[in-house]
Amino acid sequence: METLGELSAVAEGAEAAITIEALDRGEPALQAPPQTAREWVSAHHRRYAVAGASRLVRVAEACRESRHRILRDAVVSGRVSIGTAQVALSEMRLLKPHLNPEAVDSVWEGLMTLGECHDARTVRRLREELLARYGAEGSLDDSEERAARGVSLSSGKEIAPGLWEYLLRISRSGRAVLEAAIGPLSAPAPVDGEPDLRPHDQRRAEALIAVIGRAQAAGDRTWSSTKAQVFVTVSLEDLQRRAGSGRLLGGLTTGELATPETVRRWACDATIIPTVLGSRGEVVDLGRAERWFTPAQIKRLWLRDRHCTYPGCDAPASWCDAHHLVHWADGGATDITNAALLCQRHHTAVHTQRFHGWLDRDHHGGEQVVWDRTRGAYDHALARLDSGLDRASGDDTHHRR
Repeated sequence: METLGELSAVAEGAEAAITIEALDRGEPALQAPPQTAREWVSAHHRRYAVAGASRLVRVAEACRESRHRILRDAVVSGRVSIGTAQVALSEMRLLKPHLNPEAVDSVWEGLMTLGECHDARTVRRLREELLARYGAEGSLDDSEERAARGVSLSSGKEIAPGLWEYLLRISRSGRAVLEAAIGPLSAPAPVDGEPDLRPHDQRRAEALIAVIGRAQAAGDRTWSSTKAQVFVTVSLEDLQRRAGSGRLLGGLTTGELATPETVRRWACDATIIPTVLGSRGEVVDLGRAERWFTPAQIKRLWLRDRHCTYPGCDAPASWCDAHHLVHWADGGATDITNAALLCQRHHTAVHTQRFHGWLDRDHHGGEQVVWDRTRGAYDHALARLDSGLDRASGDDTHHRR
């Protein structure tokens, strides 16, 4: 079987080489009547169906381009299959606009090396890893922002008497939070020594309903229990530079990536346990949940802000997160003078667009959060902080840790 597998790979590489040569010589057009490249392959290779011929032609045409030398060598030698090469081409088409130009060859070599030992599905799963390692600054964050625009939940349809089906589309960060919330509740729960015979999917659905029930029971009260815990490992440099990525630990999302801005947003108001790694991978700091805003602080924010502080939004306080005006990762204190209520939607927007907010006081002692919604305003404000300059009205918001 191993010998036949090797022979099959060599034969497929030879088919690609012959197709490349035929295209170079213009063979399809010389036929009577003239043929397309796909028709030519189908006519000369009786085992190729239409779909297979089209796939071979697409790969062969790509291999003819000088910029695809690495791809051509891998395919013609039989090291990488036609199917895997096609997936690699699709992945590069998606990735290339977001990669550092000098990293393109390295990414090609990585895809081809992986393709030698793994199937097309594994190559496809490498996309986010490559984007985090070789992408231009902010490219992984941009991919999360684009994915967030596709988040949806259908209104449900009845598929059997009393049984409804919903379709949920969720982003990478949303999936991490969802799995952290329902994971512990969906574990098998034996009763009086009797095993839990519920199917896996049923346990997950009932866990989701239980989480929703707890949220409804809380009403407008401050939550009395901690939020779902998400473990994220991230290098100190990546956290400070908003580069690279964090890696999730625990549950079904173990090994998956979290964008830098997602980690920073989570660090505002969730029981995130940041495991900060040094340059050699050693644990520099294992954070404590006590660093985050306490229920008492949240109540005071509810009284002060009343609702989401983003201009024009009146989402109630109980729907909001407590956001660090000067981010925790940048040294911001976990204090209500450095905090503002933001609903989930605007909390995400503030982080991704890098908006800047500060606490302003009027002549009567009233306080309100003011937002500069210029993209990148937060970075300019942080630069002023680091240089010792700041708004006179915002001094109290910028205590450093």
